Amino acid sequence: MEEQVIEGQEPQIDLRDYWNVVIKRRWTVLFFFVVVVTLVTIYTLRQTKIYEAKASVIIEPYAPQVLGNVREVYNLGAGSYWSNKEYYETQYQVITSRAVAQKVVQTLRLEGNKEFLGIDKLPPEQQQRYLEEPIDYVEKVRSMLEVEPVKDSRTAYIKARHRYPKWAQRLANSAVNAYIEYNRQVRRQVSQDAAGWLASQAAELKTRMEDAEYRLYQYKRDNKILSVSLEDRQNIISQRLQDLNQTLNNIQAERIGLEARRQKILDIKEHRLALDAVDKVISNALIQQLKANYVKLKEEQTELSTKYLPDHPKLKMVENKLKLLRRSIDREIDNVMASLESEYQVKLDAEKRLRQELARVKSEAQDVNKKEIEYNRMKRVADNYAALYQHILKRQKEATLAAHQETNNVYKLDSAVEPLRPVYPRVKLNLLLAVVVGLLGGVGLAFFLEYLDNTIKTQEDVERHLRVPFLGVVPSIKLDPKDVEGDVTQLRDNYLIAHPKSSVAECCRTVRTNILFMSPEKSARRILITSAGPQEGKSTVVINLGITMAQSGSRVLLVDTDMRRPRLHKSFGMVRGQGLTTAILGEAEVEEMVRTTDVAGLDILPCGPIPPNPTELFHTERFAQLLEELDRKYDRLMFDSPPVMMVADPLILSHSMDGVLLVVKGGSTSRDLASRALRQLQDVNARILGVVINDLDLEHREYGYYYYRRYGYYYGEKESDASSTG
Repeated sequence: MEEQVIEGQEPQIDLRDYWNVVIKRRWTVLFFFVVVVTLVTIYTLRQTKIYEAKASVIIEPYAPQVLGNVREVYNLGAGSYWSNKEYYETQYQVITSRAVAQKVVQTLRLEGNKEFLGIDKLPPEQQQRYLEEPIDYVEKVRSMLEVEPVKDSRTAYIKARHRYPKWAQRLANSAVNAYIEYNRQVRRQVSQDAAGWLASQAAELKTRMEDAEYRLYQYKRDNKILSVSLEDRQNIISQRLQDLNQTLNNIQAERIGLEARRQKILDIKEHRLALDAVDKVISNALIQQLKANYVKLKEEQTELSTKYLPDHPKLKMVENKLKLLRRSIDREIDNVMASLESEYQVKLDAEKRLRQELARVKSEAQDVNKKEIEYNRMKRVADNYAALYQHILKRQKEATLAAHQETNNVYKLDSAVEPLRPVYPRVKLNLLLAVVVGLLGGVGLAFFLEYLDNTIKTQEDVERHLRVPFLGVVPSIKLDPKDVEGDVTQLRDNYLIAHPKSSVAECCRTVRTNILFMSPEKSARRILITSAGPQEGKSTVVINLGITMAQSGSRVLLVDTDMRRPRLHKSFGMVRGQGLTTAILGEAEVEEMVRTTDVAGLDILPCGPIPPNPTELFHTERFAQLLEELDRKYDRLMFDSPPVMMVADPLILSHSMDGVLLVVKGGSTSRDLASRALRQLQDVNARILGVVINDLDLEHREYGYYYYRRYGYYYGEKESDASSTG
């Protein structure tokens, strides 16, 4: 599963890579799929068949109002949407409650019923052992019941499940009847309890009401307000206060008038003539008559005075009459003044008495108001008890009537019928889920295994994780068992000689071309070929690359520097004998150690005797001289070395090389191992030419399609055809 990465662009996911992962691990997917489907099928078929019967009920928010406006004690429904919703949810819980289940157990007599328990087909001894264990029949019935509300309606289904169809039918119908009876019984019981409580409250309130009324009566009697009501008494006192105020105002006005006249008289008392101007004097008829007579005598005196001298008897007589008349006027005026004074004193006394009476009446009014507060309090208590007693008495009668009603707000709509088909197990659904889970789980397992697979298989693995050039791939060499004669290793190493047109040969030529053209300014004449670990096919790659380079016209020498486990001589059917180690030790010339092969331009320098200290030999001056001599005679020197992670020989040899080629085994070498090997080579400043993926099965759908699609490795002959041409 790879992503196509183009420089400067976002990574693009190729769905065909995902498909290749599935095809690659198709047996894992198929195995997981078969296991899941098989297990689910066995589990489903082994399950006990369960049948479901359902009855329907109608749940109204309110019961019929048989008694008209008589309010129910037990509020069945509610008014608002949310209250109704809570009510219906509560009823669904009631249907599956232990109370309803208990009624079902009692109605159907389920205790000890073997058929209901599903043990009727067991041996008698097993039935007996089962019945001896404690069984909660109520909870067992509850587990078999279920409520399914019908959307946008007041209808609900009551479902019952059992292994026997007839028992499912019985349980559903019995549950409906039990729920209806339970609802009616609860309503009746609540009404009866309420009526009893209201009766006790009414008796207590009656006693309190009578006690309050008696205390009110005693208060009225003690305060002498039994004849008239307190309100009437208040009205009388109020009217009396009003009349007294009015009379007092009138007396005050008269007294003030008299006082003003009296004061005026007192002020001008010394001037007798001025008294004549007082309204009381003016209005007195006798005084007016006397004054008229006085005026006549005065006129007569004036007339006589003109005729007679002052001592004339007639004139004296008139003067005497005037004096007498004047004394009479004065006497009458004094009488008027005395009368005015007497009237003033009467008014003053009357005003005083009125004020005293007014104060007394006000005091009486305040006393009545004070009594009114206590009276009203006691009257309120009595009235409250009376009103509450009447209300409780009314509700008691309503509750008593409601308790005797047989109405209900729950009705059975349809009875349950005996089911014909089981509802469990759901064979089709289980198998469908098994297929889906099996496929998805298998594919998921395949991708999980692919995620865990951290081996190197593709160019992206090399470039992304190892960060070195990818030189190519060497396919797996598959030999026909019929054609195998002799050493299999030798046949594989010389495969290109027998099959020059095979896909293996084409892949090796691709690697050769990449090596030649990757650094044209500095040709890699000395090439060290190594691997991260053993058994990765580096010797095979050395031989195949040597053959392809020799076939291109170059003089190539294969040098076996693997002084631990040399094998180049075996690949060409040679005896190890003397070789490189002999030349390094100076026991023979290097030209004498070189051996020719059947491939034109390809020679081999075997390892020779295995020394005890291979690493020290590569540090000698003689080894460096040998390399110079061989470099002058050949176009390419290719060195087969031990694995990097096993010994230090490749690290030492890399200093004398123009480049190092790392071989990894496709689908086997891990990225971590290859990365550590490259890191060790880079730490000694070795020039890394690149990585070759060896022994990769191109006939595998994933790898074959990947490399055929990207690199065109289909130009070579099929290996089966190539093997037949040898």
